[in-house]
Amino acid sequence: MKNILFVLTAILILTTVSIAQVKTGEKTITINKVTGDTTYTESVIISESEDITPRNNMIVINPLKFFLLYNISYFHKISESTDIGFGIQTPTIEGVSGIGFNFEVRYHPKGKNMGGFYIAPNVSYNILSSTSSSGSDTKLSSIGGLLGWQWFPGDEFAIGLGIGIDLYTGSQKDGWDIYENYEGLMPAVRFDIGYAW
Repeated sequence: MKNILFVLTAILILTTVSIAQVKTGEKTITINKVTGDTTYTESVIISESEDITPRNNMIVINPLKFFLLYNISYFHKISESTDIGFGIQTPTIEGVSGIGFNFEVRYHPKGKNMGGFYIAPNVSYNILSSTSSSGSDTKLSSIGGLLGWQWFPGDEFAIGLGIGIDLYTGSQKDGWDIYENYEGLMPAVRFDIGYAW
């Protein structure tokens, strides 16, 4: 867990540095050939750049979630400040099979073309089967919210971080190994990588 947090922190710092302001120093010396007067001028230019690459779609995976579920999500921009996303997931734990779906709305208060800070309410629904629970199925659903940050270090490369909380319901208590603990409020951590266009 320490390694994952270290990698996430390093990525966040490197990306933040890459979008910082640019400071340029300029020095000029001018000598008048007739009078011999010397003029010395020094200036500092600070410029700030903004990413205006148009993006309407994005596909991401959350590798942190691979401990429990393989996943992929698709997001589409419906306005300058709002994206909607749909995802599909399937269990990675041996002896558990099934499929799950999730839906998310991302609201970007500053309207930064799918990038920047966002608030994201979300819901998910999973139908799971376990070989160690006498063949019974369970339906595990959640509703939650995230606060996150989405950025694009390259024109099409997407990275996102988010933290939040989910409320899980429908967990089975017998024979479900790790999934039997998914009941009630749980913290949510997201690290997305993907492709945007």
